[in-house]
Amino acid sequence: MNKKYQKFIPLLIIVSSVILFFAIFCKIVSPVWEDYKSKTQEKNNILKENQSLEERYEKEKAESEQQKLKLQSIKQIYESNINGENDNLSVYGTMFDEIIKKAQANGLAIRSIEYDTKPQTNPVYANFSNNYNVCELKFFFVGTYSQLMTFLNDLNNNFQYLISISDLNVTAFTGNTDYLLINISIVLYSKRVAEVQKETVRTSAI
Repeated sequence: MNKKYQKFIPLLIIVSSVILFFAIFCKIVSPVWEDYKSKTQEKNNILKENQSLEERYEKEKAESEQQKLKLQSIKQIYESNINGENDNLSVYGTMFDEIIKKAQANGLAIRSIEYDTKPQTNPVYANFSNNYNVCELKFFFVGTYSQLMTFLNDLNNNFQYLISISDLNVTAFTGNTDYLLINISIVLYSKRVAEVQKETVRTSAI
């Protein structure tokens, strides 16, 4: 070999070695790299699917919670198991006592209470008195505006049975405008289960 080219032999060996190394490296690494990319893509797809499932779960959970709130907002009508007349307050269970306790717990002072077991202007009593007991409680409270509002919110959110407010009048307390004179009428309802039972027995006997 010409001495002129002998000095390039080491360089050619190095270049050839590098090329051979890269060829072997690519042959070995390429399948591993492709497998890595495939697994990474599969992992990303799983993560996206899991994220989608989590989002759907959270959405369904939120919808379930909203449904629970709606169901909680639907008040039950108290079902009396007492065979008594409408003017017997026991046919309303503990509702009367619970309203008094809520008023006191929210800071309202009770000056007087009246009740009417035959409220003629009430549409339920006027049309369905054979099926439902109806009693209008007339409370005379003294308290602040905030105490009145927390009491009403308490009744709306935390009272299990159906009641209604038929009248509300508020005037300033003489000598202290921070306090109010509050006249409020709250109507209680209860199903007359005894009447239904009697009708069932009468029908069966026939």
